[in-house]
Amino acid sequence: MCTPLIGGIITGIGSLVSARSRAAAARSQAQFHERQAAMERQRGAFEGARASDKARRLQGRQVANYAASGVQLSGSPGNVIDDSAAEAALDIGAIRQGAEVRASNELFSARQSRERARSIMAAAPFGFAAPLIEGVAAIK
Repeated sequence: MCTPLIGGIITGIGSLVSARSRAAAARSQAQFHERQAAMERQRGAFEGARASDKARRLQGRQVANYAASGVQLSGSPGNVIDDSAAEAALDIGAIRQGAEVRASNELFSARQSRERARSIMAAAPFGFAAPLIEGVAAIK
């Protein structure tokens, strides 16, 4: 007589445990995405700094080569150096912007995972109640 009710209770408890587990997994996924976002920002800063150093070395070589050749840095040689510096600045900006976009995407994924965890937990009482109600209904 009480067997359907006991079965409903056990099924409901199983549903709650499952919901908690899935919510914990979603929160863990959110933490992963947050760490990925931080790593993307670090990578962008590192790659930007590398590109900046590379550009400074190139500019130094250009100046040294022009000077060694006896060429004055005014006019075309100066323009070449300025153009190289401008291109490097654009490259550095693109590297940093790309890293920020990737980090932003990771943070968006983290927010989605946290929302998924909240939704799972919001639905958990219904997952518990449904088999319980079925068990009670089966007793009559």
